[in-house]
Amino acid sequence: MRRSIKISLMIMGAACVLLLAGGFPLMGAPEVYRSGAMMLLGLLAALLCAVAGWRLANGERLRLLGGLICVFFACAGLAAVWQFGSQAVEMARMGGPMWFGALGMACTGVVGLLFTGLFGFFAKRAMHGRLWLAGAHWALVLIALGAYMDYCGERRVNVSMTAGSAEKLYQITTEDGTNIPLDFTLSVDKFELTRYDTRSYTLHRFTDGKWQVACHLAEQDGALPLPDGGKVKVADLRTAPGMPHPFLLLPGEPARLIMQDVPPVREYKALCRVDTLYRGRPETRQVTIKVNEPLSCKGWVVYLMNYQDTATGTRVDLMLRRAPGRLLALAGMVGLILCTTFWCWIRPTQPNR
Repeated sequence: MRRSIKISLMIMGAACVLLLAGGFPLMGAPEVYRSGAMMLLGLLAALLCAVAGWRLANGERLRLLGGLICVFFACAGLAAVWQFGSQAVEMARMGGPMWFGALGMACTGVVGLLFTGLFGFFAKRAMHGRLWLAGAHWALVLIALGAYMDYCGERRVNVSMTAGSAEKLYQITTEDGTNIPLDFTLSVDKFELTRYDTRSYTLHRFTDGKWQVACHLAEQDGALPLPDGGKVKVADLRTAPGMPHPFLLLPGEPARLIMQDVPPVREYKALCRVDTLYRGRPETRQVTIKVNEPLSCKGWVVYLMNYQDTATGTRVDLMLRRAPGRLLALAGMVGLILCTTFWCWIRPTQPNR
């Protein structure tokens, strides 16, 4: 076994030990992932990947560079198909004059599809098994560089804003008291919440001076069977001021109360207004933020985290994140997936050396 392979296995083993230590459910500490030991191991692994990719491409480095450029343009074409195709669908749903915009977006998506086919063909002709493997190693280097850039320059701040108020966010304050301008103004105009169309009921019993949950009731043929064998019709439940859902107070001691449960949340979203400058001119756009569908503007990504109902209105919890290495890490992830896939499934055109 070569010395380089032995060193690589040792580094991989040490990294696995630290990953296990940080993820252990009882004694683990997530801070292990950002410790100096983990950073050092990541740096050594990135250097080994860079050297391995350089040696694997020995004698064909220009060919590898051209092939990776073709892969980049093929992926850019796929991104264009996704972006402009989705906009074409949205405009087509609006109907009317928006059909012209939908047609234009669809044509641009077709151009992206042609890009993907053309440069994908060139990439397939330029690359072979050994070069795909070298590209996978260099993709790992990109991931490591992106991770280190985020480690050194990432900003992540949690803020809370009231939906429908005149509150505007144009700068954020970090934990150390530093004010960072956003280069745009953000406001939450509206908050929408939808729940599942389901009904469930709970029986409460008044004991020890407070209401306690006794059991959950399942509706059967429009009635609610009780634990003592009785039944209560769902139609007998009533509403009252201050009670958001139907209820029924049962006679007897101790006091019992049937309450319709609040349906679980299906989706919540915030309609935000973004005021910024585009090529020196003011621009305003409306963006809907959902969970796992953030807003991106001026290098910042705004995530919808949670909401709280208060006396002054609905408070929306947002997280603003700026990660300078995010695009580099994403490019490395995509490159790793593609290179590994083609290395595994494409027949090599020449033997590996």
